[in-house]
Amino acid sequence: HAERGTPGDPMLATAARRRLTAGGRRAKLRSDYGAAVGLLERAAALLPPSEIDLALETDLGDSLFETGKGREALRRADSLAAQAAAAGNRVGELCGRLREAVIRTSLEPEGATEQLSALLEQALPVFQAAGDDIALYTAYHALGWVAFTRAQTDAALEAYERASAHARKAGRPDELLGWRAICRLYGTTPMSGLLAWLDENETREGRDYWLRATRALTLALLGRFDEARAILAETRTELAELGGELQLAVLTGIESANVELLAGDPTTAAELGADGCRLLDELGDLGFLSSAAATLAQALYALDRLEEADVWAGRAAELGANDDAFTQMSCQQVRAKVLARRGEHAEAERLAREADAIGEATHWLDGQGDTYADLAEVLALGGKPDGAAAALEQALDRYERKGNIVSASRMRQRLADLENATTRRAARASSGRPSPFSSATSPARRRSARRWT
Repeated sequence: HAERGTPGDPMLATAARRRLTAGGRRAKLRSDYGAAVGLLERAAALLPPSEIDLALETDLGDSLFETGKGREALRRADSLAAQAAAAGNRVGELCGRLREAVIRTSLEPEGATEQLSALLEQALPVFQAAGDDIALYTAYHALGWVAFTRAQTDAALEAYERASAHARKAGRPDELLGWRAICRLYGTTPMSGLLAWLDENETREGRDYWLRATRALTLALLGRFDEARAILAETRTELAELGGELQLAVLTGIESANVELLAGDPTTAAELGADGCRLLDELGDLGFLSSAAATLAQALYALDRLEEADVWAGRAAELGANDDAFTQMSCQQVRAKVLARRGEHAEAERLAREADAIGEATHWLDGQGDTYADLAEVLALGGKPDGAAAALEQALDRYERKGNIVSASRMRQRLADLENATTRRAARASSGRPSPFSSATSPARRRSARRWT
């Protein structure tokens, strides 16, 4: 009766709200975000006008965002901040403002991370003084997102671990296992340690699709492509059924596309990348769209569709924030390789080294390896085999430190091919025969450089 608005005992409304909240949290835990939104919205409607439930608002906002309703989640966060400010609740106001700022990093990326960082400097001391674990969970979750956006993934992991600890203190199930897994994948944790951590944590209660996606990518980096594909195919099907629109779009356009690139199937990678970009565009999530666009650009480049690759790399750069290291590294790499293929070697090398500099400031070992591998291609196309070899050695070092078997093997092959090409060139020079490398832009040079990239 209380839920339908029938006058009755306030205790009845409170009991109904608690049951609906508990049901919503269980649905959220199993990634059934559509059901979670329905239950949590009904619970929120039973709140007295003067009462603020930070835990309920956190769950509802997260679920709205995961179903692709980012603008609605943004409005709810803004309403929370305004209501709390009017009530003189500084903790609640800052929680609302933090949630709003986090959402804006996806919907309006440029400058949003800097604004979020500034807000965190205000909020954390207030939350620490209040000893409010829900608020501290919100703050460290936001701090983790700032660090992750900048590919400071080891720092992001530390923040997510602290957020998880505060969630446990507050009696919440938000262990953030998926994000803690992703940070390990994109950080310095070796593959062996990551697999052991996944084995230990995947059996816990609930269903975390970020956790599954991490396992799939980990297996792909170890060369176990069929297993990785099976996990991602099943995950995409389940997300489509459960209404997890955002995760479905991201796992299609980024994780699934990257598995196909690792497997040497750029055609399928491009198809998945295009699907993911379309879904993210429909959702209006520009932050993830920029990363998916950069992934699609890499797939198109691998297919020798240079004009399209350049267009998508440009779109990624335009959509992504300046401090989005994942996007900025990837799009610079593609643009550099396209320029090198066009014979614009000086500008190509400048962009490739710029991508490398961005990578060196991150904790993303595989990403650093990728920037060096692409720099090697640019240098080879520009007639600098010694520089290319040095870049490949750097790439190999990063892949070996990470335990990325697939990419490390490819770097060893590229080094061997480059050494053989250098030996043949030296033999031609000593015999007086003209070298196919005598012109930096000759078709023979372009084919040779591409053969070992």
